[in-house]
Amino acid sequence: MTTIALKDRFDIDDTLPLPEFDSPTAKAYRCVGRGSEHGELVALICDPQIPIRVEAMEAVRAYPGLGLFKFVDSGVVNWPENNRRQPALILNQPGERVFQRMDSVITPFSDDQLINLFLGPAANTLRELSGRGIAHRNLRSDNLFYNHNGDGTIILGECISAPPGYNQPLNFESIECGMADKTGRGEGNIADDLFALGVTSLCLLIGRNPIGRIDDADRYMLDRINQGSFACIVGSHRIQMNMLELLRGLLADDPRERWTLQDLDLWMGGLRLTPKQVKLPPKAGRPLVVAGVEHENVRSAAYGLGQHWFTSADIVKGQDFENWLKRSLNDDNIQENITRVIGTTQVIQGTPTAENGRLVSLMSICLDPSAPLRHQGFSLHVDGIGPSLAMGFSEDNIRDGIRELIEGRVLPQWMSLQSRTKSEVLQVYATLEKMPALINQSGPGYGLERCLYELNPYLHCMSSMVEHLYITKPEELIPALEAVAQGAELPPIPMDRHVAAFLAARSQEIGDRVLRPLSLMDERPAGDALKVLDILARVQSVYQNGASPSLCNWFQALTTPAVKAFRNLKVRQQVEDTVKRASDTGSLGELQAIFNDTRAVQRDEQGYARALQEHSQCSAQVAQMNLSLQHKGNLASELGEQVAAVVSGVMGSIGATVAIAFYMM
Repeated sequence: MTTIALKDRFDIDDTLPLPEFDSPTAKAYRCVGRGSEHGELVALICDPQIPIRVEAMEAVRAYPGLGLFKFVDSGVVNWPENNRRQPALILNQPGERVFQRMDSVITPFSDDQLINLFLGPAANTLRELSGRGIAHRNLRSDNLFYNHNGDGTIILGECISAPPGYNQPLNFESIECGMADKTGRGEGNIADDLFALGVTSLCLLIGRNPIGRIDDADRYMLDRINQGSFACIVGSHRIQMNMLELLRGLLADDPRERWTLQDLDLWMGGLRLTPKQVKLPPKAGRPLVVAGVEHENVRSAAYGLGQHWFTSADIVKGQDFENWLKRSLNDDNIQENITRVIGTTQVIQGTPTAENGRLVSLMSICLDPSAPLRHQGFSLHVDGIGPSLAMGFSEDNIRDGIRELIEGRVLPQWMSLQSRTKSEVLQVYATLEKMPALINQSGPGYGLERCLYELNPYLHCMSSMVEHLYITKPEELIPALEAVAQGAELPPIPMDRHVAAFLAARSQEIGDRVLRPLSLMDERPAGDALKVLDILARVQSVYQNGASPSLCNWFQALTTPAVKAFRNLKVRQQVEDTVKRASDTGSLGELQAIFNDTRAVQRDEQGYARALQEHSQCSAQVAQMNLSLQHKGNLASELGEQVAAVVSGVMGSIGATVAIAFYMM
């Protein structure tokens, strides 16, 4: 039997699935720990396209109680079935699942069973999680397991294999979370968990899911807004009076009216609390019609405007809408919100067509400030923008919509209307405030790719080169590129917008100053490759993650034009040999040093300049000789005259000498 090792501590058997422990976004397999301290284990192999909750993972590590599908460790494994690397979660194996599926039917729990086997342990678990700074956000009927010790106690399933609320059916989500897209429901808080606890308790009391298949999510959410969640979910199910008190308290739509853990503890202790009366939104004098649907309160109207944003701008600009606000609604707080955030009626009606999407977003915020942000068909809580961008980055409409939401000056207006904001949301908002400046820079390392990694600090690099290798840290980049370099087909260059943005967001050593040259023109031969070499050589040097000979060979090919730029053939051959030796070492720094040797380049250029000068002088001499040869007739005549004169002079001298000698004799 072959197994897949994780951290040399666990062996995962990919031939032995355990579907009874599957999550919607993760498949379970048999796992054995290399040691006796872990007990029976199960490995969840997660969907690599769905961000996991790393911060929550750290919070539940070494969880002390027995009420949770206990997390042991995590890592990334090479998963042969998909021929890629995927995240793996190691957990202690619980007992069997309470509801095998969402539509399963079981024997209903008695009141005592519900309190002793489920509510008590669940309340302790939620209290512990809240104390650790997280909400469970994955509490529902088919994510419950019996404790493996056989005492009948129910434990909560895992909550880390997907973003908060992503796997939750609508009826298990509070109205505020249910109105958001499932990718953007946000971290939530203990109040959202208590709502899900109420719905799950109802499932146990009646032995099944109280709500069947929801075919029209918009209609269902509008019913909950108008009638209240208690009425829509509990409906006509026959529940004992003391249990109705519990459900009314936990299913209150106003978070301020919903039971707290303290209220739940008092109730389980026997104290009967004042029954909660369902508080519905005040009705307007007449309904507002949006896309053929009548909306009788501000929350319903805001929901309808956001869902039909493309045609809602004409409604918002119309006189009928103003009349509805002032005469039918007659809510001074809403009027004040609109005046403060958008402006007067004249401003609203004069909004340019290009600003229609923003106008509808702002009006939805003014009508229902606690609802998700709505913008051009999206509905997201502010801390759900990052996960939504991560899961939808490959889709143009999602990228464009979130870019416009960030750039459209909607977030500051939303923030101004929040009466109470969690510190975690304030941190996310502070990050979002920095995003427009990054989006407006178009070079590698910036743009929406940079926002993606800034808003998702644990997201793996989404570059098409290395996405299948699931790297989440900058020190993993060079080994990943080394693996890519060993492939049969290489990308044009070992850098793209995702890699640059990933480095900029993740590494303090590879900042904007290092990446800025990628945005500048480089007239050197192989200039683009040399700029990338500079950056990756720094990455390799900073993180000391070993030799990369295949990556160096890739750069050797990419930098061939720079080698051929040397004019001196001997020098060029020397550089080629040096580059080959450096590539064999796997050190990008050695390659970088060769091409950054400016003195060698200057010497080559100076030698080339001298050669050009000598060539020019020789060429001038040759030209002069050629010119002379073109006039060889004149040259012969002149030469003959000169020779005759010389001969004549010589003969005269000889004759004179003979005459004198004869004379003297």
